[in-house]
Amino acid sequence: MTTTASLILDTARRGELHHALILHGPSAPLLRDVALRVAKTLNCLNGTTGDDCQSCQRIDRRTHPDIHFIEAASDKKMISIEQIREIVSDATLRPYEGRNKVFIVYPADGLSPSGSNSLLKTLEEPARDTTFLLLTRSPDLLLPTIRSRSQQIYLGDTTRTLTGPRESLRIRDVALLEEGDELAANIIELLHRFATRGESAALLALAALVYDHDEVKDAMALLGAILCDVVALDPKESLNPKKLAEIREHIPHEKLLAAADQSMAAIRWMTVNADTRLLAEMIVAELA
Repeated sequence: MTTTASLILDTARRGELHHALILHGPSAPLLRDVALRVAKTLNCLNGTTGDDCQSCQRIDRRTHPDIHFIEAASDKKMISIEQIREIVSDATLRPYEGRNKVFIVYPADGLSPSGSNSLLKTLEEPARDTTFLLLTRSPDLLLPTIRSRSQQIYLGDTTRTLTGPRESLRIRDVALLEEGDELAANIIELLHRFATRGESAALLALAALVYDHDEVKDAMALLGAILCDVVALDPKESLNPKKLAEIREHIPHEKLLAAADQSMAAIRWMTVNADTRLLAEMIVAELA
């Protein structure tokens, strides 16, 4: 359990938790674990952050009537508007048997624009004893109106070790996919080739790396996060200071940030089935 997670649970135990939290970070298991612990802390019969009481056991089994799990169906990537309408309806009711109703939404970036808009009023004027936990790899994947009504908390995964090719501690923390370390290493290598050799082919290869990926949206998010890291990270903190310094030396910061912004814009365009190849090429064009 990370220090940040412990602080969240302490705040929940004191009854001072914000009614809507965006829990974000690279580790889906960590996000889900913390969300479950928050639900237990708010409803544990013994006042702990999770034990063998009947309430905690029912939360683990997903049979507690006041703990709701909102997830995309196995055959879909988006959370349906019908699921959000059910949330809105349930959120108006008082808890059935617990102290607090908890709605855990994962992945929150699976909310459609219409679903997000349906949820806004509920987030603005929540019922008493109601908590929303929105789990996502990055809050930038959510609508600004959702972010503005929620408290954002980053949960890094401190259980991972440095094995295999990695560029930096921060880039390790934004590896969003199961094979994120390899994908991140390939992104960094292509950025370095373009920066040091001026190879346009490296940019085209970078775009192809993104749009050919099975999870294009996640690959775009990882690219955007790495571009931000290249700008913000002290090269001395990198596992390869020379490579990072050379990327920063040859690609202006404003271009790196423009490409990062374009990555987030591309993710939003994907909700209307835009051409992923064109979107990826628009991202790397900002670097040229």
